[in-house]
Amino acid sequence: MLAATLALGFLVPQSTPPAAVSAAPPPPLQRVHLADGRSVTGPVVKTTGDAVWVDLGFDVVRIPLPDVVRQEAVAAAAASVSAEDVFMRAELPERSIAEGAATVEAGVIKVESATGQGSGFITSRDGYAVTNFHVVDGETEVNVTLYLKSKNGYDLKTIRKVKVIAINPELDLALIKIDAPEGVALTPVFLGDSDQMQVGDRVYAIGTPVGLERTVGNGIVSVDNRTFNGFTHFQITVPINPGNSGGPLFNLRGEVVGVNSAGYIGLQGLNFAIPSRHVIDFLRDRAAYALDTSRPEFGIHYLPAPPKPKA
Repeated sequence: MLAATLALGFLVPQSTPPAAVSAAPPPPLQRVHLADGRSVTGPVVKTTGDAVWVDLGFDVVRIPLPDVVRQEAVAAAAASVSAEDVFMRAELPERSIAEGAATVEAGVIKVESATGQGSGFITSRDGYAVTNFHVVDGETEVNVTLYLKSKNGYDLKTIRKVKVIAINPELDLALIKIDAPEGVALTPVFLGDSDQMQVGDRVYAIGTPVGLERTVGNGIVSVDNRTFNGFTHFQITVPINPGNSGGPLFNLRGEVVGVNSAGYIGLQGLNFAIPSRHVIDFLRDRAAYALDTSRPEFGIHYLPAPPKPKA
């Protein structure tokens, strides 16, 4: 069965590699105007006596200087932000993967339980975060690792006994609540519109595959409406491995358009993400999915079927 094949477990590595030192922030965006009237936008990573090198995120292109008419800095557009109780949305400008990842990766977290680990992402400044249900299955509390920006890159901060607030096993989504220590500011990410995604659109994921923290992988949307378990999913070519579960899938605007959840073990480029429209519905209706720790079934109570009418 597809559902059984797609079940992507999370795994605790025997030894967790140390966090890599963060690279320097990418250079600002430049718009390079060409002699034929077109333009290329991206960080200029190198300029030599005969060419300009522009990072497009998925590739670096060399533009001969005779073809360059002028260069101009691209000012970051002010985002139009709208906030709901436990998540935020914004209209962000498109950026290269390098610049986008550097902007949003502080909002990505590692989620650990007694049985394994996965990823997640912060959706509000007061500590709500989303992950997969199968990452927290059977748990009422988990540990979360934050990646706090510092002058040396990132400082790791582990917060223990983070409560599981709501679960939806059918959608494979869970909501947790981080109570940040005094002096720690949480960095949420914005939820995007998954309905605007099309086949061929570039996307990238940030997570902790097999304990390798803050790993960035990119690819495209292969299918935008793959259906199983009664819900549509994105089929993506982004590498998804155990430990990526629950992590965010970003569009080129740095908005979360999906939650990485499953993949065919042993196959390449055949993975799946839950569209953000399902995440938004889950967050808005979170009271209906609240985790009730007073009952062993965690709030799920099935009523008995009515008796068959007598003849």
